[in-house]
Amino acid sequence: MISELRGTVSQIYPDSVTLDIHGIGLQVYVTPGLLGTLSAGMEIHLFTRLIVKEDGWSLYGFKAQEERACFELLLNVKGIGPKLALGIMSKLRPDDFYKAVLHQDQKALTGLPGVGKKTAARIIVELRDRIGLGMSKESGQALPETDLESEAGVALQALGYSWQEARDAVKKAMEEHPGSDLETLLREALRRLART
Repeated sequence: MISELRGTVSQIYPDSVTLDIHGIGLQVYVTPGLLGTLSAGMEIHLFTRLIVKEDGWSLYGFKAQEERACFELLLNVKGIGPKLALGIMSKLRPDDFYKAVLHQDQKALTGLPGVGKKTAARIIVELRDRIGLGMSKESGQALPETDLESEAGVALQALGYSWQEARDAVKKAMEEHPGSDLETLLREALRRLART
């Protein structure tokens, strides 16, 4: 997995850039918003996602980890590939996208490139319970959280708990056991979930 790249922009294309990394040129697909801020010769650092398919490998780059996480979340929706996910992200910031999903705002989603009513409904159904632990359902705004808190939440979601269940259990475990490591936090959160 190639998760980060740091290099010099050597070429700019309509939907991607070539990054020169110690003499090796890698093509990285980026959003139009990011593309507009880049120029040849510029040093950049990107958080990346490598997509491997039968017909080749593609790299997608993002300025922030939150953007990459949103991109990866979109790839979990049936019928959404990397190009469509990047198109969606070119129009909505991750927080705004999460807010639209949490509030089941089909109108906001159908305004996105390549997203019709059926796709918008599928996005809502498939992602509303998977939206990150760090989102407030009431406001749709990101809540401050630690990496440890986020990791614990993702682990609980992987075990089949909803984001709300995971969020609540992790928050309570952190309140009761401040300074805990991941293993302790998960054990306490699971103990709490088993009681409910």
